[in-house]
Amino acid sequence: MRRYTKTDGPGPTSDSSHRGSILIENRFAYAKAASPDAWPVSWLSWPRLSPYLEACSNDMGKALELYEWNISLAQVLQRDISHFEVALRNAYDGLMASRWDGDWLLDDDSPARKPIMRASKRGPLDINRINRRIIDSASASLPKGHGHDDLVAALTLGFWVHLTDRSREQEIWRTNLYLAWPKGTNRTELQQRLNGILRTRNRVAHPEHLFNPRTACPIPTNVDRNAIELFCSLCPPRPSPGRGGGSPARRE
Repeated sequence: MRRYTKTDGPGPTSDSSHRGSILIENRFAYAKAASPDAWPVSWLSWPRLSPYLEACSNDMGKALELYEWNISLAQVLQRDISHFEVALRNAYDGLMASRWDGDWLLDDDSPARKPIMRASKRGPLDINRINRRIIDSASASLPKGHGHDDLVAALTLGFWVHLTDRSREQEIWRTNLYLAWPKGTNRTELQQRLNGILRTRNRVAHPEHLFNPRTACPIPTNVDRNAIELFCSLCPPRPSPGRGGGSPARRE
């Protein structure tokens, strides 16, 4: 089955995207009629398809419906996690930038870059070595002369999530990033929620199944709730004037 490409139709307008979607569905329908057992495997592969078949007692039709449901769930999660990711990186960057002279992502004395040694089974280990690698790789991927904001946007969600893990508690959390969260926030509990969001976001991005209770995957509804609640903690809603928010500030 030939893949739909840009040469099959006009550019990515809404109409052409819809026609392209119909074209793909028609080709899948043709392949399904010609070989009902083979086409889902050629599309998804057995390793990806098998969890859906297992959950549906080997009913191929129901397994494909479950796959589509999983994709729809992933779209919702991706939207909410994306909103949270932007809020997280802007909150952390704004806070660090306000408390550090120079560029805290590029300054080798910054707590996000300087060597922080921790004991490990293999001996002393610099926990910031990965941070430096991520930052430098992101910087190298950008056009020459890029700005700080470009670098912030290029960094992964994993980078921002791991800034507050236990190994960096003393250097970054207690001195800086605790201020981004409501007073009394427990770092350990927060980190568990952040890790769950990160793991789910990575599964969504690759599109992995999100529903199997026998795996260590976080429950999607809990992850979505955490993303929304943490977003509101970083960007608390402000009541509009006239709706319990009091009078608007007077301009001088």
